[in-house]
Amino acid sequence: MTKCAVRLLAAFCLVAACATALWAESHSEASNTFTAPDGAFTFRYSNQLIRCEKQGEHVWEPFENCTAHASVCDDTAHFASPGQTSIACFAYPRNKFTNTGAFAAATFSVEVVDDRTTAKSCLAGPEGVEDVDKHGATRIDGVPFSVFAVGEGGMNQSTVGDVYRTFHKGKCYQLGVNVATANVDTDDPPQRELTDADLREVNGTLEQARKSFRFLK
Repeated sequence: MTKCAVRLLAAFCLVAACATALWAESHSEASNTFTAPDGAFTFRYSNQLIRCEKQGEHVWEPFENCTAHASVCDDTAHFASPGQTSIACFAYPRNKFTNTGAFAAATFSVEVVDDRTTAKSCLAGPEGVEDVDKHGATRIDGVPFSVFAVGEGGMNQSTVGDVYRTFHKGKCYQLGVNVATANVDTDDPPQRELTDADLREVNGTLEQARKSFRFLK
């Protein structure tokens, strides 16, 4: 290798190292860490996401971000299991789309499904759902999860979501990514629909939290 090639390689490596450091710094600044109160699990979430706080049996605040025609935090969604305890719910900010009413709400949430006390019942998936489809299995931080696609509709709005379930240390854990949209065809004046790029942005931000989930014990 010539001296010129060596110098070019060294310069390239320096630039790559700086770029990696800058990415790591920005990634760190752009995310926070949530750890379950009992220390069972953790995940990282974007600074964009807003934490939803439960204020009563069926009410989540801030209402404008955490609720559509019905709650999109899994424990009070249409497809929630009766015996289900919410541990965390984070919403994508609705004001990101000020030029359309098509975006209603979107969340990433984690629950314990208390009435599913065996691996078989846990991995059987949600019951009493208008539309549910098992999508096989995936691994999150090496842990196997059963995956279900769910959907509900009503009051000119619809909610679609992906539910991930695993049975861990005697508990049925559920992760959910839900997006609620509204029909704007009847609005006067008409509003624009959500684009594929809009939905990729929403889902990508929520999926980052879901993919970072890991058990601590």
